[in-house]
Amino acid sequence: MRKVIGYVFLLVGAFALVAAAVAGFWGRDAAATVPLNVNTTTVLDGTASGALAKSDSPVEVKYTRTTEAAPKESTDDVVVFVEAGCIMVQEGDTPPCARAEDDDRVVITTERAYAMDRKTSEVVEDQAKYVGEDRAVDGMTGLAGKFPFDTQRHDYNYWDDTLGTTVIATYVDDVEIKGVKTYQFEVSASSDDEILSKGEDGEADTDDDVRGSYEATQTIYVEPTTGSYIDQSATQKMVTSSGMVLIDADLSYSEETVSNNAEDAKDNIAQLNLIGTWIPVGGVVVGLILLLIGLWLTLRGRKPNGGSHAATDDRTLVDA
Repeated sequence: MRKVIGYVFLLVGAFALVAAAVAGFWGRDAAATVPLNVNTTTVLDGTASGALAKSDSPVEVKYTRTTEAAPKESTDDVVVFVEAGCIMVQEGDTPPCARAEDDDRVVITTERAYAMDRKTSEVVEDQAKYVGEDRAVDGMTGLAGKFPFDTQRHDYNYWDDTLGTTVIATYVDDVEIKGVKTYQFEVSASSDDEILSKGEDGEADTDDDVRGSYEATQTIYVEPTTGSYIDQSATQKMVTSSGMVLIDADLSYSEETVSNNAEDAKDNIAQLNLIGTWIPVGGVVVGLILLLIGLWLTLRGRKPNGGSHAATDDRTLVDA
């Protein structure tokens, strides 16, 4: 019976070692995947002025952006995100967003859809395949929405919607925010002659496009393990070729958004560490202990060679 129990311990111990190896080499990589159930709301506070803000001097504004994954359009390798953003002048009881024709406190509304590689966090080449021809942005590349898992201290290509091309997100420094280690990246984009607003036909490069200068900066604080944003501040200025300021905005994540991002990052890091570190280490320790117990029980269950004859001889001597 002891030998049988020993073999059971050996079998379970071997299984634990195999499971630990699988978790170590495959588990973390499998877990480091953008999920398909993302549904977040990000809020930025700040000021804005210009024609769109309907004020020559800065007024208080709030930018609310929702980001939701579209599981039906997504695949095992690609996730589709739909983002909707709205900047509202804060006057009285202001809703997060409204229709511009119904509320003159609306500064800007935006919407975009894009397909992202679930492993690298880079947008994929064939956007139309996932988001449809009507919503696809031609030539979209680089990062949009998040940085990759295991973000490194180097520069990345970062997509700019207004320019319609990538700019450089430059690594600057390590910064701790609410107990979370982050990498600070700086992004700068500018153009002296850019399409600031498409004409009534919605097509670019037509006679009724509004053109002018464009300047934008972003400071992004990225949690490197998950690639998620913890904090962000941004400026944007658009001036038409005739000299009219369309918008001059300065925004940053609200305190609540930063706190929520930090807590989410801590939870996600813990999950990745559990799968990628603690389960493999624990599996190895448990597996080795079970193997040792199994070997001990198996060896203890064996009788010494000639043991049966020795006992008979002893009894004979005593009887004599």
